[in-house]
Amino acid sequence: MLENTAMSTNPPAEPRANAQVYDCLMISDLHLGSDVCQAKLLEEFLEWAVVHSRALVINGDIFDDLNFKRLTKRHFACLKIIRRNSDRDDFHLVWVRGNHDGPADIISHIVGVDILDEYAYSNGTIQILILHGDQFDTFITHHGWLTALGCGIFYYIQKWMPHRAARWIRRISKRWQRNSQLIERRATEYAASKGYRFVTCGHTHLPLTAEVDGVRYFNSGTWTEHPPCPFVSIKDCEVRLEWWPFPDVEPASPDEESAARTPPAADLGVPVEAQRE
Repeated sequence: MLENTAMSTNPPAEPRANAQVYDCLMISDLHLGSDVCQAKLLEEFLEWAVVHSRALVINGDIFDDLNFKRLTKRHFACLKIIRRNSDRDDFHLVWVRGNHDGPADIISHIVGVDILDEYAYSNGTIQILILHGDQFDTFITHHGWLTALGCGIFYYIQKWMPHRAARWIRRISKRWQRNSQLIERRATEYAASKGYRFVTCGHTHLPLTAEVDGVRYFNSGTWTEHPPCPFVSIKDCEVRLEWWPFPDVEPASPDEESAARTPPAADLGVPVEAQRE
């Protein structure tokens, strides 16, 4: 299993009394910079997750693209939470690359962690293979120009059409490509070939669980859909697909506190002029 060897300079966080502490949490497809990113909900989740888990894996597509002018203050607040918890010795933060994330040297500097193509997590009982899933998407591989054209059209739709319509179009396009079933099959085959009984991907934006030939498959969906938003959790011997927000969890980041926590863009290695309201 790949390890992060950076030394911590941050004090350990402590969960509330009687709060459940997870071994590992996994999210994917945040798409910071997108107009349909659930950034406020994501900020609340991250504040909760870094206290109530021992590890957090962001499984690809942190960013929608590398146009940082599309990032809002709320998006930068999410990045700051990730960055300030990236070197704790009581918490492991992992980033697995996605097809939207851009060059590793740029993004790893901004996020504060190394970029991995895949990651094997183990808590001593559960061993799970984590990869974004785009490597199994033959549509992207064989039709790069069409994918780029589709992304450009979708960005226009995001800006000028209601968010619900944009989400509906993205969901329909994914199903039309039939890549959800394809990625499920190829990911489970790949995991089985490496001896894993559990595997999780993102990329398709369709959260689900399935079992294929003895391998349990989880897709952690996306944070660009209406809440609740999905994540995969591991605790002891159980792997689950769960949804945020929990009904009994008080939001950790009220609107009035957001500005106080928002870093200057330069603190994240991004030009100040890239930040917008």
